Amino acid sequence: MQIYLGGHLNFYHSRKENWLEVKLEQPTLLKDIIDGLDIPLGEVYLVVVNDEIADLQETIIAEQDEVKLFSAVGGG
Repeated sequence: MQIYLGGHLNFYHSRKENWLEVKLEQPTLLKDIIDGLDIPLGEVYLVVVNDEIADLQETIIAEQDEVKLFSAVGGG
């Protein structure tokens, strides 16, 4: 599966990359995938799976899926 880390979420990745390739042995809960990447779930504001908004806690991801994660945007 491919996963996009939008906003500041790539800060949590060791190489600070925006796109990651994650191999899945079987369909997996998205929250478990994110947890395995050491991205705090509380930092994820918007989840898009295959171009549709999805629920972070209940979505199951398969190998062929494309996931985009976005943090909340702040400003001043």
